[in-house]
Amino acid sequence: MKVILIDNLPKLGKIGDTIIVKNGYAKNYLIPNKKAICFTQENYKSFAEKKSQYEKLNHEKLEIANKVKSLIEGKNIIIIENASDDGRLYGSVNSSMIAKKINDIISDKLVEKSAIFLTKPIKEIGIFTAKIDLHNEIDIAVKLVVSRSDSEAQALLNPVKKGSKNKDQDKSSDSENPSNDLDENEEKKSKVAKKPRKKKETATE
Repeated sequence: MKVILIDNLPKLGKIGDTIIVKNGYAKNYLIPNKKAICFTQENYKSFAEKKSQYEKLNHEKLEIANKVKSLIEGKNIIIIENASDDGRLYGSVNSSMIAKKINDIISDKLVEKSAIFLTKPIKEIGIFTAKIDLHNEIDIAVKLVVSRSDSEAQALLNPVKKGSKNKDQDKSSDSENPSNDLDENEEKKSKVAKKPRKKKETATE
């Protein structure tokens, strides 16, 4: 199908380009999402008259995308949900919930659920990554932390390494019992002192 792009699409072209794509792609994605219009002489003439409007709209969307990016990039998106003792959620975390949480963080309704992409369904507590398509020219990856409480979220983000507690306990034990180090030093001195004495006795005989 021949279409006229009314939005900038990095892999297809810029506003005003006339391209040919598969019928399904045009009917199911480009046209419904207002990325393109079907090519006809009448539509092309209408587009030419509105081209500046499409360009202005694209510029406004780009500014909004940059604003959202600056507000959430590098931040952890924490979502609190109920879960069983083994960490399985009673439901699942979906795109709508993530979009709502992001909009709450930025205090504005700028992110739609259709902009959220997950690599797999989220059905348990843990740390996950979601891609957010903010604009045809801007997308970012955010870290999602799904937990039962804020404290659990912090524990997931800052896990205690195995063995670190034991090491701390050992250090604490050593500091509380400095005599252990003194005993070891005295024992070493004693061994060193005995050696020359033994040689002296042999020489006398």
